[in-house]
Formats: sequence, structure tokens, C-alpha cells
Amino acid sequence: MLADRRALLASRLMAPTYRMPHPLGLWAQATVAEITDALHAARCAAELAGMETEGFVTRELLLTVVQQIDRATSAVRRLPATASRRDML
Repeated sequence: MLADRRALLASRLMAPTYRMPHPLGLWAQATVAEITDALHAARCAAELAGMETEGFVTRELLLTVVQQIDRATSAVRRLPATASRRDML
């Protein structure tokens, strides 16, 4: 009985050498990366469209689109990289 208790205590004191990544954290990181990539692609498309147009109003509207995409991109970057442990459980 005493040997069983010692074995139980010894196993509880050992720390894991590697922690498996949490699926929700990986999902959150992948989602943020996908949103950021889409925003960058939209920004490039708006810039190219602005270079090809002659109209002042169209160019100004596309400039506004680029500014809003930049704003959204910086907001996505401020999101935490992974969800907190409490949110994952």
C-alpha cells in the first residue's frame, strides 16, 4: 500500500515534456491569418483599380476603401494570437 502511494506521488510530480497545442488556439490563429490575407488581397486590388482609373471621385472612393482595409487589418493584428485557456475549456 505504501509503495502504491509513492508511485502515485511520483507520477504526479513529473511534468510533461511537451504540451500538445490546443485545437481552438490553432483554429483562432488560422482564422486571423486568413482574414489578414484576404484584407491584403483586397487592398492590392483596390490600389490597382485606383491606378487604372481617370475619375477623381472613383480614385477617392478607392483611397477610402484602402484606408478602411488598413484599419481592419490593424484591428485584426490587435486580436490575441490565441484564445485564453479559460475560453478553450
